[in-house]
Amino acid sequence: MISVDRALEIVLEHAPPLPTEEVPLAEALGRVLLEDVASDVDFPPFDRSAMDGFALRSADAAKAPLTLSVVGQVRAGQWPERSVGAGEAVEIMTGAPLPPGADAVQQVEKTRRIEAGRVEILAAVESGQNVAPRASEVRAGDIVLTRGERIDPATVAVLAAVGKAKLVVGGRPTVSVVVTGDELVDVALKPEHAHIRNSNGYAAEAQAREAGASVSSLGIVPDDRKRIARMVEEGLQDDVLVLSGGVSEGVFDLVEDVLAGFGVEILFEKVAIKPGAPLVFGRLVRPGPAAKPARRGTTLVFGLPGNPVSAQVTFDLFVRAALLRMQGARVVRRPELEVELLGRARNRSGRRAHLPARVRFSGGRLVADLVPSRGSADLVAHARANALVVLEAARTEAAPGERAPALLLGNFLERDHGA
Repeated sequence: MISVDRALEIVLEHAPPLPTEEVPLAEALGRVLLEDVASDVDFPPFDRSAMDGFALRSADAAKAPLTLSVVGQVRAGQWPERSVGAGEAVEIMTGAPLPPGADAVQQVEKTRRIEAGRVEILAAVESGQNVAPRASEVRAGDIVLTRGERIDPATVAVLAAVGKAKLVVGGRPTVSVVVTGDELVDVALKPEHAHIRNSNGYAAEAQAREAGASVSSLGIVPDDRKRIARMVEEGLQDDVLVLSGGVSEGVFDLVEDVLAGFGVEILFEKVAIKPGAPLVFGRLVRPGPAAKPARRGTTLVFGLPGNPVSAQVTFDLFVRAALLRMQGARVVRRPELEVELLGRARNRSGRRAHLPARVRFSGGRLVADLVPSRGSADLVAHARANALVVLEAARTEAAPGERAPALLLGNFLERDHGA
């Protein structure tokens, strides 16, 4: 049984970078940027008004109130037709270029129109007030995004603003998901007797897609060596094969033997983690032509536990990290923050424990309520959590008020954190 940290190191050491792709900006969301992006223009590209109001010379408005002549108007997208002289003002809209001669803007709420062509400035104005100077945000040639960032909506906006209609991204990993177990039936069926619905397959597929992968479901396979082998043979044609169940030491835990029959090199099979200790990771490297042409030369194989929470936690910590690394992402781990525990946490497993929790801000503190759970099969409790409180193997108990690290899950921002 190896440590969680060492297991993750092994996974990342063997996660091969995929060939890059060029994609249009409209298809870039969720991909990993694999080029540094520089701005081709200044931001702002000119001295820009930050308010609706009147552009003027601060020297004229050092004291207020005063009256100025309105000699024009400039809207966003319109270049000023004339400059501002002594005793003059130009009506200006937010985002419009500052006219020559003006060095400040007084917002419209601090002015009063007194007659046609004249405006009263009700408060004094300083030089630069309500003006965003040219290149004050970014200069042309500045790097605005760097290689290894995952593209989110804000990133898309930046890419659009600097004219990146096409961009280089990491290749999208292909993932096959196989779920093993005589007890499993599909979601559309109502389970009878000793059967349960297949939640692991759907969860793993969703987790893989969330990590940027292209996913194929190979369905449910009974605990039968030949039928598992057929699905493994098909799944090994993809970049990553994820199996759930059949990786412990029972009579019907057949996955490792089947993988060995295909020449998969097993790199570890047990991790000191709770939940999820039986966890198989290996790889198949093809030195030459295979019976079926694989998309690429190496397939990573993950054998996840059958218990639903164990499968989801181990996928999040190990498979997700591998998928992001293969795409070239710099950050592959979930964010980790220190939280104050509101209840007592226990860990008698002798392994690093990951306890479901709801993390929220309260009175300026980041606190964690542990979610009551019946164990690694309690998928409802796991779904109610937005974080995992981590207790190391040697820390058997943490009292209310003590602090502990917590991994923020992908639903952290969407979950109701409470008051």
